[in-house]
Amino acid sequence: MASSTIGAKPYTYVALHDQSAVAVYDHGSSAWLGSIAVGTAPVGVTASPSQQRVYVSNHAANTVSVIRTADRAVIATVSVGSRPMGVAISPTQPRAYVANFGGNTVTVFDTGNHAVLASVNVGNNPSGLAITPTGDRLFVANSGDSTISVVDTASNVVTTTITAVQSRPYALAYLANGASSRLLVANNNSASVSVLDGTSYATIATTLVGAHPTAIGIVDANKAYVLNHFDGNFSVINPTTGAVIGGAVTLPAGAVSLAVAPDSSFASVTAYPNSLARINTTINAVTIPVTIPNSAKAPLTFGAFVMNPAYECALDVNNDNAYDLQDATLILRYLAGLRGAALVNGVSGPGLASAEAQLAALNLDADGDGARIATTDGMLLERAAVGMIGAPLISNARNTSFPGVRSATLILQWILDTHGANCLP
Repeated sequence: MASSTIGAKPYTYVALHDQSAVAVYDHGSSAWLGSIAVGTAPVGVTASPSQQRVYVSNHAANTVSVIRTADRAVIATVSVGSRPMGVAISPTQPRAYVANFGGNTVTVFDTGNHAVLASVNVGNNPSGLAITPTGDRLFVANSGDSTISVVDTASNVVTTTITAVQSRPYALAYLANGASSRLLVANNNSASVSVLDGTSYATIATTLVGAHPTAIGIVDANKAYVLNHFDGNFSVINPTTGAVIGGAVTLPAGAVSLAVAPDSSFASVTAYPNSLARINTTINAVTIPVTIPNSAKAPLTFGAFVMNPAYECALDVNNDNAYDLQDATLILRYLAGLRGAALVNGVSGPGLASAEAQLAALNLDADGDGARIATTDGMLLERAAVGMIGAPLISNARNTSFPGVRSATLILQWILDTHGANCLP
């Protein structure tokens, strides 16, 4: 990694299609943090609602890579259908949905244990996805037959097929706004956006934008951006009414992808051959682009690829947004050889289904002697979790015969650098 400090935010994750990697840009420090190796030809990149995971669809590998954002490590690779593209994560259930462009299906998998749960038949060449804030409905843009499939997520069954869109629907966005909720559809071959009622799916408006729209980003109930790839600009529209607001705004040449940050403070835009720009969502102004390192030549990124993590600690094994004695107990038990039910007995938290896999992927060598031992490393991590520092932290809990054993100060710095800025109380 280019930086050893984890914790500045927000971040943009850029899929490098030709490098089988994802590059990470830290907007807080204006620096690239390096790249993460994933599967072949990554395209879809979406952060989880908790911002603790990023899911990357690997178009040529038929897999999804799961990245833990606290330390930017790939913790799982899930086999899905043919030519995966868009990814959506349920805001209410441990579920991920993947549009398989080459298989005319959507793969559903558990975000806890990463087990595949279902394959849902949809229309031809599904690309973009959107999900309601309650997680009850998934929308699938079928670019090959110009329809939208509506999937009931409780049963994983298509309940409605929307035909009132135009040619080649590609990207979707859902605006939750009570009776004025809307589904927005970017129609690639029609230079238009279909604005549909979010419940009845009746057409509210068909808005003409620029040529070949490839992305929609909703800023708020009164503003949304539509990236017009062939025209090199973005249109500003009212997502509730479909009205165009002002003229199109010029983007860097080759602009292909757009996503709005979770707090709507800005949007990121990727452009061929190798640049990243930012839009100020207050005044719709575009910044001077920065160059993606390592001569990237295919920054096509599809989905919610901007994130603003509120909590970053890879040692939060039970995923409850706190590194505490529950996590330390799991670490101690794991280092002592406990597995399965014995590992998680009496511990609570939403991440227990994947606790063993998470622990296996973590660097737990706290004292730096090259070994992972419950009575040293486990003890150090437990003491750090409750705020111990100095001599109380390391007393009788290190391999002092090892020449390079870490001091108390270095152990705490190692925890921050290796596992995330929120790991210490």
